Amino acid sequence: MYRFKTYLSFLFFILFASICAPTIAHADDGPEDAILILDASGSMWGQIEGENKITIARGVIGQLLKDLPADRRLGLMAYGHNRKGDCSDIEVLAEVGASREVIQAAVKNINPKGKTPISASVKQAANLLKYTENKATVILISDGIETCNLDPCALGKQLEKDGIDFTAHVVGFDIVDKKTEEQLQCLANSTGGRYLSAASAGDLLLALGETVGKKQANSAPAKLHLEATVLVNGPVIESGLNWRVQKTGGGSFVYEGMDKGGVTSTFPPGVYDVFVTRPSDGLTGESRLVELRSGANITVSIALNPEFEASVTPDREAVDSGKEFSVKWTGPDRKSDFITVTQPDASARSYTSYAYTANGNPLVLTAPIRAGDYEVRYVLSHPYKVLARTPITINKSGASVKGPEKAIGGSVITIEWTGPSTKSDYITIVAKDSNPREYLNYFYTKDGVSPHDIQVPVEAGQYEIRYVFVGNDNGSSYGHRVIARQELTVEKAEASIDGPETARTGDTLSIDWTGPTSKGDFVTVTKQDASQRSYTDYKYTANGSPSKLRMPLEPGDYELRVVQKGARAGYKVVASKPIKITQMKASLSGPKTAVVGSDVEIVWAGPSPQSGDFITVTKPDATERTYLDYAYSKNGSPAKISMPVEPGEYELRFVQNNAKVIARQPITLTDISVTLNAPKTAKADTEVSIGFEAKAQRGDWITVVAPNARDTKYGDYFYPRNGSPQNLDMPKEPGMYEIRYVLKGKRVVARQSIEVTN
Repeated sequence: MYRFKTYLSFLFFILFASICAPTIAHADDGPEDAILILDASGSMWGQIEGENKITIARGVIGQLLKDLPADRRLGLMAYGHNRKGDCSDIEVLAEVGASREVIQAAVKNINPKGKTPISASVKQAANLLKYTENKATVILISDGIETCNLDPCALGKQLEKDGIDFTAHVVGFDIVDKKTEEQLQCLANSTGGRYLSAASAGDLLLALGETVGKKQANSAPAKLHLEATVLVNGPVIESGLNWRVQKTGGGSFVYEGMDKGGVTSTFPPGVYDVFVTRPSDGLTGESRLVELRSGANITVSIALNPEFEASVTPDREAVDSGKEFSVKWTGPDRKSDFITVTQPDASARSYTSYAYTANGNPLVLTAPIRAGDYEVRYVLSHPYKVLARTPITINKSGASVKGPEKAIGGSVITIEWTGPSTKSDYITIVAKDSNPREYLNYFYTKDGVSPHDIQVPVEAGQYEIRYVFVGNDNGSSYGHRVIARQELTVEKAEASIDGPETARTGDTLSIDWTGPTSKGDFVTVTKQDASQRSYTDYKYTANGSPSKLRMPLEPGDYELRVVQKGARAGYKVVASKPIKITQMKASLSGPKTAVVGSDVEIVWAGPSPQSGDFITVTKPDATERTYLDYAYSKNGSPAKISMPVEPGEYELRFVQNNAKVIARQPITLTDISVTLNAPKTAKADTEVSIGFEAKAQRGDWITVVAPNARDTKYGDYFYPRNGSPQNLDMPKEPGMYEIRYVLKGKRVVARQSIEVTN
């Protein structure tokens, strides 16, 4: 990847250099304008050594924009990035003369998806540059052939004929097809431009080396560190290497080092070829093209690729498809090396079932599901290379599924099956036209339990019982292939439900029904237009008929339902009956006023007592679910509840099912009158008589505490309901304290200071 990116950088650098190089012109000539056209067709998502081409292009353009002289005006166009299948998908993303930041931002936001309208985009760019009036240059970066029924070659000839001085430079990005390369070459050549490919960057640099060299003649030296590894990303070779560094284009050697490991040296800025060999075994590393800029500090790593001894020995010569077998191996055991079984003519990267050598020896593989002649391989990773191979025959193994031909929707049926039982294989029931990866209810075959129960889909129709093989099938990481199937007709489940036509909010009704009783099926009441999985109160049908349901708290049009829970959380209403819910009537009556903390009796009338129904007191603006003290309606009328301890305006409420207020009455709470009679001083750790005047209530207390204590804090205390006066033990530590009357243990309603002395 490093080498490819370097080549690509050189290509763009030289193109920019070519449009920016000094030319013979009149004194009033301005900088030459150019437009860069970037291919953003769907193929730019393709990868080169594991990285998307569009990602590589974004990074390289970003770096090279920094090198473009500030006075050179550049624009940006792209095609194929907005819509699929649209030959008019061409857009100017940055006008000629736009800042480098604007161009870079536009490049980063390009996401390939469409066609490759090369001719139309080049023609549009030429028109924008007014090529019939001015000198104009277009730089096209494309990874594919014209796909919009025009001829780039013919267009290039026409633009050359009509233009003042029109030039199209073309970068063929990862081009492997000869016809495509010829088409792009013709577009460039017919306009006097250059066609460049990533593989010919060295040739291009040779042609333009003099121009580049002049620009760098007086620059600072660059430092170059050279190293070689055993294979890509392998260990660094410490000795025994011969290095040579040569000016690109066949110039003299500027460095030769014999019997070295890594070396570091300085060189004038320029473009160089680097070569390395290891005389001990004759290995030669692939030459590297290096651009050294002024003051740069660059490391270049070159991989040597020695031959490795390896072997693979499967435990049998033939194995049934989908079955496991073991393989003994020998080899270098480098990181990411793997053993696989694949077809004999497959590439080195191809695999079906595989296991990394790091996981042990022997290793277990799964035979492909397709019968035929295969081979077991030891594959070296980075770069991929087959080090050893042994033939193996994959025999066709039987697989079958057998169940009833008809079933009621949502019912549970029993399926007999045979098959390879590979890890992740499963049995499922799906519609006949479903793709192999679709599933509804399913069970894995790895447990080997046959027969096995499975729930049928709830929707009536034509289905298939399938055995799905899930494995590394024909190069796919997770192949899904149906290896056995049987047709199944699913019939609608018969069901009924009965109940009254009307009911009141919150009523509990006994509902008779008939129908399915599979796990998850239920009876409920819900709005008539609600989704099939909607419910309020519900009961599972497995608990039998009748079912007791509590009606919703809001009046309106509802329906009683029998609902089947289908596969993968699908639901189906198999029986329903409308029911109209009317508002439940209720009333309550209590005093209009009361003293804080007092107990109040409230007479009420309303629905028969049910879970969650209660009488309470709370603030008038509180939510319907808010309560203070309360009494359940099941305890009868009148209900006795304790009033809050703070005076103010409150509301008595009848709350149904913990959620809805069906009756209410305002009530005003007045404050309690309390007088304390206590001495102003007392001895520490002595008993003092405290008198008071108050209408004492259950839960009130009188205590002695520090003046800054919270209302609920207490020291020694007594209950006022036991009469006045009573004694309090004074604190053991001297200081200022308070005698307090605390209402319901929550609020201080009277206090008097007392000094405790030694």
